[in-house]
Amino acid sequence: MRSVMDRTDFRPGERPRDRVGDRIVRWAPYLLLAVTMAWVAIRAARPLRDPDVWWHLRLGEDFLHQGSLAPPAHWSTFATAPWVPTQPVPEVASALVNRWFGLPGLAWMYVATVVGLVVGTYLLDRAHASPLPAAVATLFFVVTAEGALTPRPQLLSFGFLALVIWAWLRTERDLRARWWLIPLSWLWSLCHGFWFVGVGYGVLAVLAVVAGRQVSVHQSLRLAAVAVGSGAIVVLNPVGTRVLAAPFAVSQRGRYITEWQRTSWGSGPAITVLLAVVAVAAIWVWRREDVTWFKVVIALSAVFWTWYAVRTVALAGVVMSPVVASALQTVFTASSSAPPARVPRRERLGLVTGAAAVLTAVALVVPYSAARPGMVPLALDGQLDRLSAGTTVLNDYALGGWLAWRHPDLNRWADGLADAYPVRHLSDTRTVNFVEPGWEGVVRRSGATVALLDERSTLARDLEEDGWRPTGTDRGWVLLDKP
Repeated sequence: MRSVMDRTDFRPGERPRDRVGDRIVRWAPYLLLAVTMAWVAIRAARPLRDPDVWWHLRLGEDFLHQGSLAPPAHWSTFATAPWVPTQPVPEVASALVNRWFGLPGLAWMYVATVVGLVVGTYLLDRAHASPLPAAVATLFFVVTAEGALTPRPQLLSFGFLALVIWAWLRTERDLRARWWLIPLSWLWSLCHGFWFVGVGYGVLAVLAVVAGRQVSVHQSLRLAAVAVGSGAIVVLNPVGTRVLAAPFAVSQRGRYITEWQRTSWGSGPAITVLLAVVAVAAIWVWRREDVTWFKVVIALSAVFWTWYAVRTVALAGVVMSPVVASALQTVFTASSSAPPARVPRRERLGLVTGAAAVLTAVALVVPYSAARPGMVPLALDGQLDRLSAGTTVLNDYALGGWLAWRHPDLNRWADGLADAYPVRHLSDTRTVNFVEPGWEGVVRRSGATVALLDERSTLARDLEEDGWRPTGTDRGWVLLDKP
């Protein structure tokens, strides 16, 4: 019979090193996840300042008022291009929340969406890895998508895409046709214009499955039906087949919108994605485990999204997150051939409790931190209210959404709803903003009698030199009257 001394190999008051190490490893992922949730919540629980928030709110109110998803009859006299709503569900939801709870309610909804995205990404990554690799992969997603985690409907696209990638990765393993992806695609088409990305990954997944596994013709057709059905069902969107043309409208206007420009390979998110892809490839070569055709396709697509545009770097973070988790799992375990166990109930309960605690704290803070909008000239609202309805305002692009929301009777020169403006007008907007040759003629043809601009901009200075008179300033913005 072993004595007490036989069962302990440490001195009184000393902790066993292996137990301390086990505790650190056991709690590290949850600490990392908690810090990540707190970080995104603190960043989000501030005054709403994204310029697109306001025109999304305006559209939501217009849809509620007119009782349909038809484009509002009067947006701006410059908005003459045909367009279709691609984000009506979150826009209407935001308008309702603003009616009921005001700006603090909107800020809380934004925080809840971001925190839910973090928790959801972790849970989906847990299908491929144990807690620590899943937490690291979730942090990778947050770092790469940080610049895109703004209060806009694109947040829903990140969640939908993560779910689609998870589903097709599981399908690659078990060959089950997940028919629920079809109605999910229809819902996605009502929330954001990135729905076609999910359809594309479905097609790629089917091709990868056929290339990498021996599947029967019947199985191949079932999987193909899911992928094709996910694309076909979007024509049941209330706007009909016109929703199919929306992605092409964005591509035509991309060169005039900063976030649709090519990504700088020296930026932090781009470097993070490339390092992750290289690290995953190195692990695949080293371990030679858990490598599939679809995962290779995902890694290559992540490089493409990173190159394509600033706005699509976040998509690279979404699709690579489960691949990073899976690769790290092969490093942390001897073998990854068996699927990870279900997330324990205790772990799921802890995640929900932690998220609820964060959101409760945010609910107590936002009435004070987010009661007023940020980065807009509130002190100039009185002067803008006194302008005659239909007055053309030569406004800074960043204030177009605010004018749409707070001063809808004024005729805006530009705003974030780029689909509604013809390419020619976007070119004129760039000419004016950068004071390129011919800008004076563009301003004259606009018929603008008032300008609302960044007071430090070259355009504001040149207009003053041409006789435009400053009548008010606030928060770095200046209101100018035409002589």
